[in-house]
Amino acid sequence: MDSKKNYTVGLLGIAESEQHILRNIFKLSLYRNHSYILTDLALGEPTAILLVDADDPKAMREWQLLRDARVGQAAVPMVMVTKEQQSPASSPYFIRRPFVATRVFNVLDQLVTQELSRPRERLVGAQNSSDQPAIVAAPEKRQLYRALVVDDSLPVRKQVELELKSFGIEVDTAESAEQAFEFIKSCPYDLIFLDVVLPGGMDGYQICKTIKKDKAIKKTPVVMLTSKSSPFDRVKGALAGCDTYLTKPVTQASFQKVVKKYLRS
Repeated sequence: MDSKKNYTVGLLGIAESEQHILRNIFKLSLYRNHSYILTDLALGEPTAILLVDADDPKAMREWQLLRDARVGQAAVPMVMVTKEQQSPASSPYFIRRPFVATRVFNVLDQLVTQELSRPRERLVGAQNSSDQPAIVAAPEKRQLYRALVVDDSLPVRKQVELELKSFGIEVDTAESAEQAFEFIKSCPYDLIFLDVVLPGGMDGYQICKTIKKDKAIKKTPVVMLTSKSSPFDRVKGALAGCDTYLTKPVTQASFQKVVKKYLRS
């Protein structure tokens, strides 16, 4: 019995020059057990796998919007495309630039074996070589990273939230220590951002100390957000147990460096 399967691949943010390379690489896959075919997302064609340019914030935001629009529906496994040596935080699957056939096939084959080849589970766009595309049950959606942002400034919360979502990270926001602890009690987080100055009787340093004293969550990375950058603030943050700090206004480069450091797959 023929076990050959075709998998459709959609692209987000991938440049035309790289699309051309992928088309040529995928032509080679026609002679393999797992073959891959490019589809056009704009035309609504079914897609089994999605390749997203992790180096392009716009593409990451488009992926976030696409994923949010599909809440409650079958999740399409995602592969990040990046020039970085390490896997981006939001996906266990990544292809490092430049595209090389063996590199591309290794990652895609691993994904379809682990995510799309489970018994009784098939995804939109996955099909036997002799079948028509089927719309049936899909594998469960992989759990993504989740972060908490605590800051009394709405613009700052929104800025950090958008940056995190560009990585595909789920985000909760709080504007006070009281709200922060309510979130922390109800949900485990992979990363917490804390403003130093907060309304009420508790500042960011005190929240950080409380987190680091709790055995259940003390290993959660805490990033302090401060508008100050004096040596005293660094010492105070270290004494509170924070893992690092960012000075506001936060630059995109420094923010991305911190996220990749603490949420590295």
